[in-house]
Amino acid sequence: MAPRYSRDVEPYLSSVVGACAGPDSGIISAILFGSAATGSYAPEISDVDLLIVLVDRATKQDRCRARDTISDIEARCGLGKHHPHRRRALDAVADRLTANVRSFFVCTRGDLLSGDPARILGISASQAMFVDRVAVPSILASGVTIWGEHLLPHVPLPPIRRFDVAKAFFSLFNQVLFVVVAYPLLSNGTKQAMDALKRSIHNCYFCYHSQGAQLSAEVAFFQQRLSAAPGSNLEQLMRLRSVYQPSFRFVLRCLPTLVRLHWVTAWENRFPREPRVAQS
Repeated sequence: MAPRYSRDVEPYLSSVVGACAGPDSGIISAILFGSAATGSYAPEISDVDLLIVLVDRATKQDRCRARDTISDIEARCGLGKHHPHRRRALDAVADRLTANVRSFFVCTRGDLLSGDPARILGISASQAMFVDRVAVPSILASGVTIWGEHLLPHVPLPPIRRFDVAKAFFSLFNQVLFVVVAYPLLSNGTKQAMDALKRSIHNCYFCYHSQGAQLSAEVAFFQQRLSAAPGSNLEQLMRLRSVYQPSFRFVLRCLPTLVRLHWVTAWENRFPREPRVAQS
């Protein structure tokens, strides 16, 4: 799938590619994924998601240097995580619960080719236990190698089970439930619920098609699948991505929407399903 970058993204990606090509970078591949790779990028709402792959001999210091390099480029281009000036006490907790801490991951070639979520995403083994088998393939399915080795077709991925749909639902539903309960104490609750719903749509769509698409196409698909009326929560998600405003009503409506998305996905598909990833 050919990426369609916005003008805001192109300078950032050019700077990333320049940093990757440096003689001492230790980087062998840079992979763009998510909305910027599928043409669904929305300024002020979307992140530019990257997977930075280092040589296998990379040390902890090499990883830290790569993170610092990409973070500095994000800051210069104004494309880091968008946080309000005055963040509230629970915002950092909510970001961690919704996996919204950073927009890029750093791993080694061996980490990526292992297919292990803990190694690829840099999370603990205990956290990886709660990662379903849809998460990594749905990320990689939108992946586009913008520099270096084309590693995506070589990542081994286990079959997706119906249990993984339930596992994804449990994680995303509880993330939104936390946002509902803590909403008065959060400065970014609506965006966190939007992110959880978007990931649910991506994951469920992947279960049907073993590939990703633009968010608008995925939403249209589930509007039909769910026989959703005009003004549904899925349509509201697209409106908020165009013209953002906080909405507790939207956050509340995410809960039944998540139930319906995952229920219909588990019911209508045959499992196990063999995942596929991008060839570029």
